[in-house]
Amino acid sequence: MNWSLLNIATNFNNLRYSVGIAMMFNGFPLIFFIRDTLGIGPASSVFTAIFFSLALTMMVPMHLFKRLYKPNVILFNLGLGFLLLTLYYFFFINKQGKAVADIGNYVFIFGFLVLLLHVPNDVKETLVMILFLMSLFTNITLVYSILTDPNWTPGMRAAVNFANEGAQPGGNPHITARNGIICMLTGMVMLNRTPGIITKLFLFFSVLFGLGVIVISLAKSSYLAVGLMIGAYFVLHFKISNVFTAIGSAFKLRNMAFIILILIGLRYFLIRYGNILDMLLGYWDMFQNRIMDVIFTSTGVRITDTADTDASAMGRVGGFAEFTETFFSWDVFLGRGFKSDYLDIPLLESWVSHGIFGFVFFAGFNFFLFIYAMREIKRYTNPLTTFLAYFFLSLMVLLFTGGRPFDIAFWFPYLVMIRFLGIKYLDNISRRPVAAQLTTVTS
Repeated sequence: MNWSLLNIATNFNNLRYSVGIAMMFNGFPLIFFIRDTLGIGPASSVFTAIFFSLALTMMVPMHLFKRLYKPNVILFNLGLGFLLLTLYYFFFINKQGKAVADIGNYVFIFGFLVLLLHVPNDVKETLVMILFLMSLFTNITLVYSILTDPNWTPGMRAAVNFANEGAQPGGNPHITARNGIICMLTGMVMLNRTPGIITKLFLFFSVLFGLGVIVISLAKSSYLAVGLMIGAYFVLHFKISNVFTAIGSAFKLRNMAFIILILIGLRYFLIRYGNILDMLLGYWDMFQNRIMDVIFTSTGVRITDTADTDASAMGRVGGFAEFTETFFSWDVFLGRGFKSDYLDIPLLESWVSHGIFGFVFFAGFNFFLFIYAMREIKRYTNPLTTFLAYFFLSLMVLLFTGGRPFDIAFWFPYLVMIRFLGIKYLDNISRRPVAAQLTTVTS
């Protein structure tokens, strides 16, 4: 973690690019805090539009349409193909109506894509740091929101309560969990390359803070995502020799000091805030009960006596039935039309709503994203691409558990991945010796 990157005088452009991208990538938790907790601005989608417009304004470069940077061509073609196909369906195969919110979503998606192509490659270090700091700040605002919410009690899902009338009670815990994942991942990818022991401790406890937020969100998809991330790391990196190397390095003086400080900090926390640990363990028990409910709903197997039907899982079972009905009808070719059915399974909805071509574009896009993500996790090119690779695993879970295939919650992160993940020339820049980089710049 390089604190000098926050120097406005020397890094102004990268900072404004990074803040704009971070606001698009993970802006909803901050929107909910400002709009619903602080009560600033209208409690409607108008405030969201203003927020995203400000983010795009911060990304406008001085060289607009004069200098573009090459994205991942495969992801760009597949992603743009799917977006244009859904846009066609929105205008011409749409029985649900052309809502202003949907038009706005497409405007922000294509505007974000165009501006990302103008963002230079050297923004990657600053962007990771801004994503981390913004997610950490938002975690703090979450704590403030639930402590000042008279309706929230320990044991409830942690989320900012919406202020607008008719909104779902209890807010959106999936947004809370996603922010916790971003804080945890960005902190971890910077931890290995941070030399200062104080900064290391700051990052380490921020990672624990992010993990705690994920736990209290009670979002099953995020729990599964964390499990996939850990599994991917061990499959692609774990070696027996690494265990002995880690044990040996732990006895070095500097590492011993770091471990001792962590143990002292944890001991103080457990003595001072032992009730928080008890609360987290209680959330874990609740999660286990929810998993048993999902297993019973999906398979009919009652593993525990208390297992009951899970409403969200039952909705997805019904969504799969809708897909099966479409698959054995003439709608299998062109689909039923824009937003024809809400399956809560984006991968299947891409076929039901947009036909076989919609499924090919959307599934193909995510398949290649998975390939690039696994390659990046294996080789670790730079902190930004490593973060994006692990974060994709959380989006991959959502492909089967919630949302719609054209949601901006998917496509804002997807567009950042198109711009930075699997870019060969970006990888070469980070791997070349410093002398070679200077020669390229000055020649």
